[in-house]
Amino acid sequence: MADADAVTVPAAPTAPPASSSSTKHPRRWLVAGLLTLAVITGLIGIFSVFVNRQALNTDNWTNTSSQLLENNKVQTALSAYLVHTLFTNVDVASELKTVLPKQLQPLAGPAAAGLQQLAGQVAPRLLTLPQVQDAWRQANRAASKELLTIINGGTKVVSTSNGTVTLNVRTLVDQLAAQVGLSSQVNAARAQIQGALPQIAAAAQSKLGVTLPTNTGQIVIMRSNQLKQVQDIAGAIRHLAVWFTIIPLLLFALAIYLAHGWRRLVLRRTGWCFIGLGLVVLLARRVVENRVVDSLVANEANKPAAQQVWLIGTGLLRDIAVAMVAYGIIILIAAWVAGPTRPATALRRLTAFDLRERPGVAYGVLAGVMLLVLLWGPTPAFRNIWPVLFIILVAILGIEMLRRQTRQEFPNAHAGDASTEIKGWFGRGKAGKKAEPTATVVSEGVVQNGPEHAVAPVATPAAAPPADESAAATEVLEPTTPAE
Repeated sequence: MADADAVTVPAAPTAPPASSSSTKHPRRWLVAGLLTLAVITGLIGIFSVFVNRQALNTDNWTNTSSQLLENNKVQTALSAYLVHTLFTNVDVASELKTVLPKQLQPLAGPAAAGLQQLAGQVAPRLLTLPQVQDAWRQANRAASKELLTIINGGTKVVSTSNGTVTLNVRTLVDQLAAQVGLSSQVNAARAQIQGALPQIAAAAQSKLGVTLPTNTGQIVIMRSNQLKQVQDIAGAIRHLAVWFTIIPLLLFALAIYLAHGWRRLVLRRTGWCFIGLGLVVLLARRVVENRVVDSLVANEANKPAAQQVWLIGTGLLRDIAVAMVAYGIIILIAAWVAGPTRPATALRRLTAFDLRERPGVAYGVLAGVMLLVLLWGPTPAFRNIWPVLFIILVAILGIEMLRRQTRQEFPNAHAGDASTEIKGWFGRGKAGKKAEPTATVVSEGVVQNGPEHAVAPVATPAAAPPADESAAATEVLEPTTPAE
């Protein structure tokens, strides 16, 4: 009997030899190098995109300048500067003396001081008027367009040919004549002058020793020794903004592709890289702010306004950094959904049938979410066509990968499994709440049940196996799996 009742515990299987890190994660050094290079190029790309969109985009420049004038601290500082400039360059007291009667001229000084104080009160209110802010907006838009025109090589009026920035007065005259309806008269007069121009040039050369240049009517504004550098920097920034946006994405994609067998882990690391990039940019923006303001503004009273100028001027950089953090969180969520955790597995089980048999439902949900996000426009990328197309492509690829995974994990999923699973969750929850213990141990070997206090024997636990057998059984029941 003793031999029959004995329980045989199987021997623990021989543990496999510890695999090296290279066998567990093949190409790990190559993947790590690709991720590092992607982070470096991504950091360069973020700042290049910011400068390109902020300084070389007329709409963004105009919006930023409008926000500056709408800020209260900037209005206060600008008002003080305008009043100071006005009363420094103009001797208001002397001007008042010229218009006041002789007996009232001694009051010119106090009157000028009163006008200066009144101007200090009127200037802030003046800057808040819609007409003034609209004029400021239009002036900044015109200035930005002219600057970009010069950087891009100029037009008929402003050109940068032959290494100089020139102003063609003839074109301006033609435009003015067209506005007032005198184009025909100007053209007739110009034809007469051009007919007599050779004689005038010969007379000027013989009598005065002056040779009229062939580019008469063009005024040189700037030489190219400075302009060329500005144009080169602008061109470099534009190229960096394009290529250093594409290259990091390709490096991240290549790292994930090469990580065969551990792609989910690399996808998770990619998400953390995105989050790290955003946090580094936000930290750099805050650190540089203090140094820039302290180095450029000596007057403590003007530092609050300077800080607002910096915060508004770098608002686009902040938006890009926040977008990077948001993208990183989305990537982490995608890696979690594809992971082995119990909630992620349950979620895939619930959606397995619909993903396999009803893909239109998944893509319909994706289309609805993308439409809402596009209407919201939370990041600059959702306001440009190419980034939006790239995000949609990545989302479609993610859905297809999830469909493939669920087909392999749950090939026998049927319609209604999701509702059955949900009902089971609720049923187990209610049963757990209703269940209550009905037995209480009162002494060793007996149990007190119910109000009658019936006594029943309690089975004596079996003797514990030897230490080595217990350890062997534990290894069989709970095999050790290497950590990811």
